[in-house]
Amino acid sequence: MSYTVLARKYRPQAFEAMTGQEHVVRTIENAIKLDRVAHAYLFAGPRGVGKTTAARLLARALNCENGPTSTPCGTCKACTEIRDGTSTDVAEIDGASNNGVENVREIRENAKYLPQGSRFKIYIIDEVHMLSQAAFNALLKTLEEPPGHVKFIFATTEAHKLPDTILSRCQRHNFRRISAAAMLKRLQEICVLEKVNVSGSSLSLIVRQSEGGMRDALSLLDQVIAACGLSPTDADVAEALGAIDRTLIHAFAVALVKRDAKSLLTNVEEIWNRGLDLRRLAEDLAFHLRHVFVAKATGQAPDELADSDRDAVLALARESDAAQVARLFDIVHAAVWEIARAPQPKLALEMALLKGLHLAPAASLPDLIARVEKLSGGAAGAQGGRSSSANFRA
Repeated sequence: MSYTVLARKYRPQAFEAMTGQEHVVRTIENAIKLDRVAHAYLFAGPRGVGKTTAARLLARALNCENGPTSTPCGTCKACTEIRDGTSTDVAEIDGASNNGVENVREIRENAKYLPQGSRFKIYIIDEVHMLSQAAFNALLKTLEEPPGHVKFIFATTEAHKLPDTILSRCQRHNFRRISAAAMLKRLQEICVLEKVNVSGSSLSLIVRQSEGGMRDALSLLDQVIAACGLSPTDADVAEALGAIDRTLIHAFAVALVKRDAKSLLTNVEEIWNRGLDLRRLAEDLAFHLRHVFVAKATGQAPDELADSDRDAVLALARESDAAQVARLFDIVHAAVWEIARAPQPKLALEMALLKGLHLAPAASLPDLIARVEKLSGGAAGAQGGRSSSANFRA
C-alpha cells in the first residue's frame, strides 16, 4: 500500500495556492501577462517555503498548451508531465550531485537543441550554490545569452555563496519565511481534509517548531498523526515532537511572575525526571515570556497562538509588570546558553530561575521620576522650613 506524505500530497498546484509568497507570485504572474518573462530566475530563501514548487509552477505556466499563462490548466500533456516529473523538456537537476564542469558542459550542449514537444526547454537547478567555481564559470556565457527556447530557474538556500557574475545575470526573487498565522490557517485546513482532530495549541507548537517552513510543518504533522492517531491530545503531541506541554511552560511563567519558588523547583524536578531537554525548556519559556511582554505592550496576544494560549497569556499579562517580565526574559534567555554548556544543566536552570524570583520590585521609568521629584520636593520643603525657623529665631 503506497502512502503519499502530506508535504507532497498538498503541494500547491497553482500560484494562488502558494502560502505566504504573494509578492513573488504577483511578480511572476505580471511578467507572464506582460510577456516579460526573464531567461533566468533565482529563487532564494529558507528551506521548505516553496522555491522548487514555484519553479515547477513557472515551468507549467510557460509550457502549458494554453500558455504562456499565469493559470496553467493542469490537465494537458505538458502540465501533467511536469507535475509527474517525466517531462523531457523540463530538467530538474540537483546542484549538490551535479556540480562539476562536465555537468554544465552537458547542459550547454543540450541547450542548443529545440524542445521535443514543449514551448521551452527549462532547466531547474536546485541548491545551485553547490556548483563549483569552475562550473559557474562554464555556465556564464550560456546564462547571459541562452537560446530563445531555453529558461533557467535556480533555487538556493544560500544565495550569498553565488558569484556576483551569476547573480547579475538572473532575476532574483527572495522567498520569505511563512508567517505563523498563515501557516496555522493552512494546517487547520489540511487537518479538516484529513479528518484529523488536532487542537489549536498543538498546531501552534508544530508551527513554532517548523520555523517558518511549510514543508517542515507538514512533516511534523505527519509524524504526530503516525505517533498519536487521528485525535491526539496536547500532551501526546508534545511527547511525539519531543517538546514540553504548553500548560507546563505557562505554569513556569506564572510561578516566575508570582515569585513562587516551590512551584518552580517542583516543575523543574518533574521535567528532569521525565528526561526532557532543559535547554529546550528555557527556550520555550523565553518564547512564552516574550508573548506575555507583547501582550502587555500591545494589549493583545500574538496571532500565532491558539485561542486557549491567547487567553492564558493575556491573563498573565494583566497580572504582571512590563519591566519585571522584560528582566525575567533577559535572565531566562541568557540561561539558554549557560544550560547548553553547563556540566550540571539542572543546577544552571534552577539557579537562573531563582535569580528571577529575587529580582528587586520592578518600576517603570515615569514612576521612578515621579518618586525622585517627590523626594526632591520634600527635601526642598524641609530645607526651606529649617531656614525660616532660623530666621525667626534670629
